[in-house]
Amino acid sequence: MKKYEEAEQDYLSGLKYKDIADKYGVSISTVKSWKSRYWNSDKVAIKDKKVAQKVAKVAKPKPTEKAIDELSDSTLTDKQKAFVLDYIRISNATQAYINIYDVDRNTAMTNSSRMLSNAKVQQEIARLKNAKLKELGIGAFDLMEDMIVEARADIGDYLEFGASNQTDYEYDSKGKPDKSKPVLDDDGNPVVYRSSWVQFKDKDMIDTKAIKSIKMGKDGPVIEMHDRNKARDRLLEMMGEYVKEDVIEDGLINAIKQSQVFGESDGIET
Repeated sequence: MKKYEEAEQDYLSGLKYKDIADKYGVSISTVKSWKSRYWNSDKVAIKDKKVAQKVAKVAKPKPTEKAIDELSDSTLTDKQKAFVLDYIRISNATQAYINIYDVDRNTAMTNSSRMLSNAKVQQEIARLKNAKLKELGIGAFDLMEDMIVEARADIGDYLEFGASNQTDYEYDSKGKPDKSKPVLDDDGNPVVYRSSWVQFKDKDMIDTKAIKSIKMGKDGPVIEMHDRNKARDRLLEMMGEYVKEDVIEDGLINAIKQSQVFGESDGIET
């Protein structure tokens, strides 16, 4: 087999001009000349077609694309379908209704609530939400884990703080406290004051998921945590039917709602 014939097989297998030129010790222009003079372009076309067919078979529609196709085939009206898509996009039913139906805010508040109570609309919203979560690789338990971190967060995990008694001393000629001369009060006793301190723990030593923000205030840095009470309420909501059906029989749920574990002001209704 001649060199250009061997090179043709390499080309059909996917090698580039440069790789072929390096393999056979020729220039790239020589390889291109072989292609135009000796190689069967029909074979190359067939090869490319097979590759394209193979890629087409591998490619699969994304979960959200499939869900949108199913929405298009549903029995909802065109505007209901548009409302579902806009609601998924902005997570605001009132604004989505205004965007689609071009009505005032008061009308949208009333009608969007009625729209969300429509069983078929609920079904399509749920389908699209699940598809979006699947596409993002997020499941309900992933979200619950984040909620649990927020619900159990303790400020002591992120800060170190304390206090101690400090004696006030007179200052020497160099402006330094002279510990042999404590400042005395009217009764002749050393003046003692309470000193408090607080500092952040190193970021490499903590899980920052429960931190909402860190900013500089007028008196120094401020750390804000996610609302523990809201996270706990949301966890109970995510338990869904389990809470609704078993709350009477389940002593654990009752104990949680009636105990001081959440605190009196945590907003858990009993």
